[in-house]
Amino acid sequence: MTDHQLTMLKIKSDLMDLWTKDTALQSYEQWFKALKPKLNHHFHIAEADFFIYANNSFVALKGHKSVSKREQALVFDALKTGKAFSHDSLISRVRETGFSYADDFLLFRNLKSEPLGLLVLKSTNEWNAFATSPFLHELEKAVSDLIEIVKKMVFLIKEEKSSKRLFGVTELFNSTMQSNVILDGVVSAISKNFPSSEVGLLLSHDQKGVTHNYKLIDYMNERPSAMNAFVSGETTKEVMPELSCRLINAPIRGRQGIYGVLQIKAPIDLVFSSTQKKFISMVVNTAGSALEKAILHDQSHRVIEDLQLVNETSKKLNSNMHFGEMTAFLKQQLLKAFRPAEIAFVFNNEQDGYDLSQLSSDFFRTESGKNYIEFSSKYLRSGKEALFDANFSRTMNESIGYESIIAIPIVNQEVLTGFVVLLHMDQYFFSFDSFKLMQSLIGHSSLALANSVLRDQLQELVDKDHLTKLYTRSYVDKIIEKSIVDDEMGVFVLVDVDDFKKINDTYGHVTGDDVLKQIATIILAEVSGRGVAGRWGGEEIAIFLPLTEFQEGALFAERLVKLIPAATEPSITVSIGMHNWTSKRQSTYKELFQHTDKALYIAKNNGKNQVVIHEETSYTFS
Repeated sequence: MTDHQLTMLKIKSDLMDLWTKDTALQSYEQWFKALKPKLNHHFHIAEADFFIYANNSFVALKGHKSVSKREQALVFDALKTGKAFSHDSLISRVRETGFSYADDFLLFRNLKSEPLGLLVLKSTNEWNAFATSPFLHELEKAVSDLIEIVKKMVFLIKEEKSSKRLFGVTELFNSTMQSNVILDGVVSAISKNFPSSEVGLLLSHDQKGVTHNYKLIDYMNERPSAMNAFVSGETTKEVMPELSCRLINAPIRGRQGIYGVLQIKAPIDLVFSSTQKKFISMVVNTAGSALEKAILHDQSHRVIEDLQLVNETSKKLNSNMHFGEMTAFLKQQLLKAFRPAEIAFVFNNEQDGYDLSQLSSDFFRTESGKNYIEFSSKYLRSGKEALFDANFSRTMNESIGYESIIAIPIVNQEVLTGFVVLLHMDQYFFSFDSFKLMQSLIGHSSLALANSVLRDQLQELVDKDHLTKLYTRSYVDKIIEKSIVDDEMGVFVLVDVDDFKKINDTYGHVTGDDVLKQIATIILAEVSGRGVAGRWGGEEIAIFLPLTEFQEGALFAERLVKLIPAATEPSITVSIGMHNWTSKRQSTYKELFQHTDKALYIAKNNGKNQVVIHEETSYTFS
């Protein structure tokens, strides 16, 4: 038996040992790690690397660079055509890729002459002698047989891991109705299976708010391959040389639609195996079904909540609320349901303009806010049913603060009486479902708001004097009686027009009425935001200032005595009686009126055109 034959037998024995060691067959790295000492033992080879052939590529084992595409093509070409290729040329190029020690190689193939792997090494005398013997071919065949076994084992192990991950993620999908859990599960499963790749999600805008971890699809600027996957429902691939990566777009699809795209940015030289492609497909398909169930579950709950919201709002709005109360309640409902950053209630006035409700956000009182109101008003007055824009800067052709806008008209008997505006800074913040719900809410509210206006107008006719627009005596009575119980202090003032009969006799009753209206206008301007004023009868007017101290009330009364003669035409004077009360010095409403009336009587008898304040001792301001 020759030395080379003996060496070959020992190598076969060593390979058999590797075959029986499970750890040596778990991965290519472990197998080659176990093989290297054998090469060193038999041939004193200290430096060697192995390239596995997979997906039409020679891939270096972990920790090394792959042989370049050019060198791979050289070897693969030679195998396909059966032509010989230059040993020195290949070694030269392998050295250039980072394996400078290499000066020889072995190419392993299966029975069909398909490549299995490539061994590059630094040769020794022992190796050179063996390589020229007839046993080299036998070595190639023995190692090739073992590589095929390792490949099968690696494939089975990967299949097992893939199945376990797929089972785990499927189990997760079937155990939850939370969309964000499902989406996180997709990214986690793919990331674990492809650790060298970057994994992300592009979601349709219907999924906004589901999770903040992933991007929404930018329909105008997204990469064509991603949009093709989203529109067609088929997986697309794209090589991106500028980013040195390969992009895989896998649609997350259910029976009723496509909810997003899974994006995998893999190394540019990575080729996905059929098993890996199958894994991606099964994950996204399972995720699509699970996500669809979660969305339908959320939608069913949302429909119920929306119906409850509409029902609750309709019931409340039809409970004879005042207009202000009704608007405040509607604002509360809109804020709760839609979470806008800004809200405005706008009502048309008789001058073909609009009035901004005090309940509107302060933003709409700024110049920028007025632009939104003006745009919405013009849009709705043109006859449009509603305004819904999720990318408002594109509509305006300029960068603006708020991107999402909804403007819903308030219509009564087909006449536009006002509108409601919601704004948010984020694009696509309001969904189409939110828009339709708001239309329903405002539609239900329009009639109630119109009825409330009519009720308030009717109540105003009851509570106010037709001529002067001052409150009636009965209305002021109620305000005073309530304030005496609830408040800490207050001032009651009675105003009587001096010589009013003389005005009627001299100028006529029409002028007399006009004088009363002039005085009422002056008094209403003075008490605005401070109290109420009512016509007490004839030419007598009562003023009540709640939460007002004695000195402030006295100054107020003195101001009226001086202001009215200067602001009336024909000029006329007034006499005023005043009395105040505090919680420390309790008064009944009857006592308050009697003391104030007594002070007015004194003012009239003391020469008119003056203020008399009822205290322990009466004070006169002339």
